[in-house]
Amino acid sequence: MEKKEIKKMASNVAKEYMLVEEDIDLVVTDVQITNDDVGVAFVNGYEKNDKTEEYSVMINYLNDFEVEGYGDAKEN
Repeated sequence: MEKKEIKKMASNVAKEYMLVEEDIDLVVTDVQITNDDVGVAFVNGYEKNDKTEEYSVMINYLNDFEVEGYGDAKEN
């Protein structure tokens, strides 16, 4: 699978997960992909109604784009 396809699919999965599970309308700002041996994409973005609420969603693209977790992306 090409990186472009991985980024698109990971973005869609992250947005749907955050909306359904956390009631957060995620606006994706970028996607970072690890090496193929790790198989993880980090989808970064913010809450649509509050740009100060930033999140990073970890997607395992080698395991059917499973969401492995998410967290606050802001640095303290």
